[in-house]
Amino acid sequence: MHVIFVLSSVTYALKSQELLKKENIYASLIRSPAVKAVKGCGYGIMLDAEYETDARYILHDAGINILGTLYD
Repeated sequence: MHVIFVLSSVTYALKSQELLKKENIYASLIRSPAVKAVKGCGYGIMLDAEYETDARYILHDAGINILGTLYD
């Protein structure tokens, strides 16, 4: 199972991907209609659901707001 974090811009999505990579959490940058339905920009990152809690803490500590969460 995967979790998708909806972010406010492609810049935040790329920054989030790099931050998580440093913590050995692999995340894919995605742009999809499902993400766009939650927030108009349509960008997010997808990662294994088992890392959801850790990823949320990492992004929160870096000041990155998650606008929405989808599950795949």
